[in-house]
Amino acid sequence: MARELGLDLARVTVEAALARAAGDSLRVSVAVVDAMGRDVLVVRSDGATWFTPEVARSKARTAAAFRRDSATLTGLKESYPEVFTLAGDQVPFRPTTLPGGILLEVDGEIVGAVGVSGATPAQDVLCAEAARDACATA
Repeated sequence: MARELGLDLARVTVEAALARAAGDSLRVSVAVVDAMGRDVLVVRSDGATWFTPEVARSKARTAAAFRRDSATLTGLKESYPEVFTLAGDQVPFRPTTLPGGILLEVDGEIVGAVGVSGATPAQDVLCAEAARDACATA
C-alpha cells in the first residue's frame, strides 16, 4: 500500500521551509503536493510576492510528475526541447526547470514534492531541502 502525504506531514514540511527562510530574512511561498502532484498545502509568507505561490506550485508539481527535482530537467529541456514540450502537454500545468522543486520521500518512498519560490534559486533550494529533511524525519 502506497503511503500518502497528509496535511499534518505537509504542515511540518512547510514549517521547516518557512523557518529556514525566516532565518535568512527571506519571504517565500511554499507548495507541497502529493505523489500525483495534487495540492496538499500552499502557503505564502508575509511579504512574499503575489505570484510566488503559483511558481512554487509549478516547481512542486514538476518534481512530482517527472519524479526528479525540477532543476535536473534543465538538461532534458536543452538537449531535447521537443520532448520537454510534448511531456509538458501531457500534464495540466506548465512544467518548469527552475530550481526549488524537490521530491519528498518517507522510508525511501516518494510521497510528494515541495516547491519554494520567492528568493534566489540557491536560496529556494536551501529552503526546499530543509522541508525535504523535515519530511523524511517526521
